[in-house]
Amino acid sequence: MNGEQKNIESAEIITIGTEMLLGELVDTNSAWISQRLAELGVGIYRHTTVGDNRDRIVTTMKEAASRSDLVITTGGLGPTSDDLTNECLALAAGREMVEYQEARDHVDTMFARFERTPTPSNYKQALFPEGTMLIPNPLGTAPGALLEMDGALFATLPGVPDEMNGMFTETLAPLIRARSDGSIVSRTLWFTGIGESALAEEVQDFLDAPDPTVAPLAGQGKVRLRITTRAATPEAAEEKIAPVEREILRRLGDYYFGQDEETLESAVGRLLREQNATLAVAESCTGGLIAKRLTDTPGSSAYFAEGLVTYSNEAKERLLDIPWEMLVQHGAVSEPVAGAMAEGVRKAAGTDYGLSVTGVAGPDGGTAEKFVGLVYVGISDAEGTFAERLDLSAWARSRDAVRERSANRALDLLRLRIEEKNKS
Repeated sequence: MNGEQKNIESAEIITIGTEMLLGELVDTNSAWISQRLAELGVGIYRHTTVGDNRDRIVTTMKEAASRSDLVITTGGLGPTSDDLTNECLALAAGREMVEYQEARDHVDTMFARFERTPTPSNYKQALFPEGTMLIPNPLGTAPGALLEMDGALFATLPGVPDEMNGMFTETLAPLIRARSDGSIVSRTLWFTGIGESALAEEVQDFLDAPDPTVAPLAGQGKVRLRITTRAATPEAAEEKIAPVEREILRRLGDYYFGQDEETLESAVGRLLREQNATLAVAESCTGGLIAKRLTDTPGSSAYFAEGLVTYSNEAKERLLDIPWEMLVQHGAVSEPVAGAMAEGVRKAAGTDYGLSVTGVAGPDGGTAEKFVGLVYVGISDAEGTFAERLDLSAWARSRDAVRERSANRALDLLRLRIEEKNKS
């Protein structure tokens, strides 16, 4: 690579592809790269998505180079005419495009592996701006490019996530590590049962503090607080985060269920494991969502026995042994039926806990008495059965929101019940 090499403190990510602007593909690469850059102590200034247009890509590259120490692009490295990334990098940097024999040999090797012959267009992936250092791509035919431009380091990576991940990890991360100072460390604390505004009031002094920074993010009945700081080493950053984390948990510990990658379902699973207990679920309005989330967690077979979607009254009577008279008298969406569902599935499965949800998910089908967003959650164990009424009418226009919030509250009530028993 040519040009002056300086420390990398700031970065931008450019995602290239009209399909992302049209919503045909979702950009997951930027999130993954941002997480890796933060771990390497590099601040992320911007994410930009630009379509397959030569002039717009060149302009975007030049603007990014004027602001940031590192610019990473993903996408646009294929063999077709709309794959323009390296050509645009050459135009932005004022370099000629030249063929790299190493890259051409790589194309031949990859095609030979699958007993195929490259077409002339495939060799486009061997053309790079003059002065480029190649980023090897062991999984695909398109190597990436490293090029210094106007004091910024450009790195072009494929859009295919597996290829991009490996190339970043093997080649780009060590280079960034050698040219960056310090580490950015974040800790995410998860809360539920409290709204974002109420939570923010409890920790406003931390939200106003410059370092570590604390930011709330809310969604579907859960709130997270992200604590972030920068220090010379990860250990030094952890020391700065620790006292802030302790004080936040002192204030909000009743609503806390986990940190970083933990979810409500994994927290429930962890507690069930600790208690050597088992669980069965009966769902109506959530349609199996709770069972899906529980079984998304690896190892859930150790505590999750079965899930039943008893959508109709007939299914509730036949599978959960709920008296027909109860269903007629109270209706399927009621406290007695929610409790009976939880108890019925617990007894049928022979588990320690039974969890149930029944409600009106909408957006149609509600009445004045049983309105859209009315949900009941039931929990049953050897010591008794109880149910809680939820009013989720504020989200009545979104069936998904009602179901997601119902599942979140059901899992949280079960978490609280298990924790209560652990304390007794």
